Amino acid sequence: KQVLNKTDIAVIIIDAAEGRTPADDEVLNLIREKNLPYLVVYNKADLLERPGQAQDHEIYVSALKGEGIHELKERLARLKPVETAAPIVSDLIQGGDFVVLVVPIDTAAPKGRLILPQQQTIREIIDNDSAAIVVKEYELRHTLDCLGQKPALVITDSQVFAKVSADTPLDVRLTSFSILMARHKGLLETAVRGVTAIEKLHDGDTVLIAEGCTHHRQCDDIGTVKIPRWLRNYTQKDIRIETASGRDFPDDLSGYALVIHCGGCMLNGREVQYRMKCAADQQVPITNYGIAIAYMQGILKRSLSVFPYLQSLV
Repeated sequence: KQVLNKTDIAVIIIDAAEGRTPADDEVLNLIREKNLPYLVVYNKADLLERPGQAQDHEIYVSALKGEGIHELKERLARLKPVETAAPIVSDLIQGGDFVVLVVPIDTAAPKGRLILPQQQTIREIIDNDSAAIVVKEYELRHTLDCLGQKPALVITDSQVFAKVSADTPLDVRLTSFSILMARHKGLLETAVRGVTAIEKLHDGDTVLIAEGCTHHRQCDDIGTVKIPRWLRNYTQKDIRIETASGRDFPDDLSGYALVIHCGGCMLNGREVQYRMKCAADQQVPITNYGIAIAYMQGILKRSLSVFPYLQSLV
């Protein structure tokens, strides 16, 4: 059931000689409930004296003899979902622009590499024929002074939002990797609306902090240490924190006053949409790391300036 939440195309493989079982029907019903494109594949058709008549969403094949395999591939290709994800940054810049990326290198940074959202952002900038200038947070002010021209955009890791905002001139657009990823995954507007729930938290409320990946926790981990600390300091409330990582996102969110989700870089768009729908169906506000941090540090309006249509929500 967890895997189906991030599945783009579902394929049910059935032994043609045995036929469909109640367990197959149960899985098929789940797939239909989630509105997934699917195909029922009856394998071992070579064992049948006469294969049955394939209905819509069905095909008979023989993996042993290679029969029907080409048609199977063609039908799977036709089920490919239409790509609707927003770009990360390419529509916010023009060819020839300078974009400054602020990437802290601390104990939580992966040794010898950048994290996925940083890599993806750099690639989009390069593909757009623009220049990506990557600096640590303490090098930003000097870099801006030395550039000789105003950058089109500064993109920062959310953990150093406050310092980067202070060091970036007000006439330079500023946002974060987390906010860009929220738009890319289809969560941005919902997350901006949800962040104001921070103001309504009371003593004893439980907040779920959810991450899409699993990783080794550092002593000052953003999800389990920093955000809970910032949240309690901002609200001055005795808030309970629960965490979830990887596939362990709970179906029942009714016990939570707020969900704060990571940027979702390790989740595909379908799973992010599923998690967002779970929250909406249960009327639990959901936001994400970058938006929550910017909100608590008083710089959310500025960090959303690249998306004017959201200004009225801040």
